[in-house]
Amino acid sequence: MQISEVIRGYLGWCPNAPVMRTAPAVLVIPSVTVNPAQSDGGGAAGGPGRIRRGISIATGSIKTLIRDKRLLWFSFLAGLVILFLVVAEGWNVTHYDSTLPARIFIPFGDSFFSVFDIRLFLIEGICLSCFTLLLAGLVFYRNGNGVKKPVTIREGFDGVNVNAGPLAALSVVMALAATILFEITSQSQVIGKIELGISLTLFHIPYAYYIPNEVFSALYFSFEIMVINIVLFAIALYVVPGIVLENKGLLPALAGSVTLVKKTWREMLGCILVLGAILIPVAAIALLIGQSALLLNHDYDFFLQVSRGQVLMTIVCYGFLLACGILMAVGSTATGIAIGALYASGRTNTVQPVPERDTPVIAEPVR
Repeated sequence: MQISEVIRGYLGWCPNAPVMRTAPAVLVIPSVTVNPAQSDGGGAAGGPGRIRRGISIATGSIKTLIRDKRLLWFSFLAGLVILFLVVAEGWNVTHYDSTLPARIFIPFGDSFFSVFDIRLFLIEGICLSCFTLLLAGLVFYRNGNGVKKPVTIREGFDGVNVNAGPLAALSVVMALAATILFEITSQSQVIGKIELGISLTLFHIPYAYYIPNEVFSALYFSFEIMVINIVLFAIALYVVPGIVLENKGLLPALAGSVTLVKKTWREMLGCILVLGAILIPVAAIALLIGQSALLLNHDYDFFLQVSRGQVLMTIVCYGFLLACGILMAVGSTATGIAIGALYASGRTNTVQPVPERDTPVIAEPVR
């Protein structure tokens, strides 16, 4: 017996045994039709499809706010900032004739034109810094920094500390722009007539508010300032996510935001449609309250007599103002969630659904 035969027998190999051959494994993958998102508005992802995507992002942001109760902390802090704005503007109105050099005027014909209010600039600087910080913390809390998402609100705010410089610069620029825009709009006769018409139609309720003129002026000017701030944040829509998520400076973030706005303007239109669907009922309620005197055939005794409608209308009016403030605070948080999703959608040019819960995604094990 040869040595090779001994080894074969020891290893249990028989030369007469049938030969087993293995075929290479073939992984069969079913064909899937992929419709990539297109930035030019064509195809399945363009036009109405991208508007529907924006509607989905907006509604998903609202659902996320309802599901994740921790996000209400951002709404609570935003409500405090709004309250500070009203109180600070009330102080600014009552101290309008102060001898302190707070306003800068330039001669215009036989009169002087106010171009800058230092006190308003300080108020706006504080408010916009707070709003910018809240938006940055919310975006970081929801979207993370590309590595992991923070699990607590505090971690969300701690994550934006490295971007404090660009965020502060953005706040100062917006405060400067808001102050100048407020001076222009408040002294423009055309804009003043439009604002007065809206105020008299929606918010002027005879004998119902029972508040001093200074408080009414504070509410009126605070509302105007909030509208200006919303416009500024809409212009600088993707600046904060660019700073927080990509650690960009202010100017690169501004430049990048222009490109992203061009890519996602249809999704933004879908979000605006959802916002309009919410604001229309609110405006209808305001119109109903504001025209209550007309509906009652100008029966002003109804508003004056406690036994009839004075107490009722006072509760309705102040309740409506409080509800509007809460809606603004909650809406700012939902808007911040949507901005993060829109930014991710613009960066990847794909559908980015808004998760309703912060549950980890568990991968299916390999078989």
